[in-house]
Amino acid sequence: MILRWVCRKCDKKWLYPIEKCVYCKGKIEKEIGKQMKVVGISKVNIPCPPHPIVPYNIILVQDEYGNKMPKKVMREYKIGDEYRREASDDESAVSIVKIKYDYYEAVKEALELIKADIKDKKILIKPNIFAAAYPYQGLTTNPKVIKGLLDYLIEKGVKKENITIAEQVQFGETEKAFKRSGFSELAKEYGVKLVDLSKTNFVEKETDGFNFQISEEVLVKDLIINVPVMKTHLFLGISGALENMIRVVSVKTYKELEKDMEKAIKAIGVLNKSIDKYLTLGDASIGIQGNGPGRYGEPAFLNMVLASKDPVALDKIFTEIGLLKDAKHVLVAGDLGVGSSDLVDIRVVGEELDACKRELKPAIGSKLIKLR
Repeated sequence: MILRWVCRKCDKKWLYPIEKCVYCKGKIEKEIGKQMKVVGISKVNIPCPPHPIVPYNIILVQDEYGNKMPKKVMREYKIGDEYRREASDDESAVSIVKIKYDYYEAVKEALELIKADIKDKKILIKPNIFAAAYPYQGLTTNPKVIKGLLDYLIEKGVKKENITIAEQVQFGETEKAFKRSGFSELAKEYGVKLVDLSKTNFVEKETDGFNFQISEEVLVKDLIINVPVMKTHLFLGISGALENMIRVVSVKTYKELEKDMEKAIKAIGVLNKSIDKYLTLGDASIGIQGNGPGRYGEPAFLNMVLASKDPVALDKIFTEIGLLKDAKHVLVAGDLGVGSSDLVDIRVVGEELDACKRELKPAIGSKLIKLR
């Protein structure tokens, strides 16, 4: 997909979104090119920090409107070859889509590449708002990603009254966290519900020997769309799809899990196994590297979104993108049958996995660090 913003009257195009033509102040249209052919090729053999895997190819693709865009790929192409992305209905497929100014288009493509079924659903969106932080810090889910998701859901016919954004803030005041992260304003703009999970009714649920108190708000929905920030984590290695769901349990359940970290690692997998009908939209627009997931981490600026029906597969692919070590809770969840943690069983669609890899700073783990 190639995006351009066009003024038909002036016959001018922009690579980035603008509201009005800077020449005539007229209407701007979004031009989306989907039929792409390779018109140029260059091979790179020298690695650098953002591009450590060599050799790789830079191809120049041209769409049906004559617009051109460079793409980094590992696959070999010839001039005149068609460039396209195939969707997959494999349950463990993971899509990787780079954000090119337009969050909506990135979210839409990521979800459509995994053939997400969102029609006629009562949906709960579960972002990561664990503390009062501004979006640019990368600690909480980027509201631009959620805005793109809301636009996509509404476009697909999901009624606003059937959409709920819900989270349980761990550090600080909930109202302050919702406001500072941009979610209070976003919920008001779209007319959707914003729910503090800590104030909801919790239901006892027993799975694989674990007793969880899970928010009823989660259990009664037709579909959960889990939208974690993709981050490194001092204790777990990474914080992503699996870890983000831990905040749907009661404070009492969390405190019980916190007493035994080895037990907690298994509990993360069991909890995710007990929640039916959910998919993940991984927010890697900024992300965190180093001693995350909190303020001691550093922004990673990955500028992409990931999507999958399989939370284990999505977390595994994030570790591969960042050239990080396997996270124990991801492997345990894979062993429990929550999803696929073996690359052999995971189909990556959208961007090529090796073309997205870059070395992220790992977290220096400590058993003194709490689970969240």
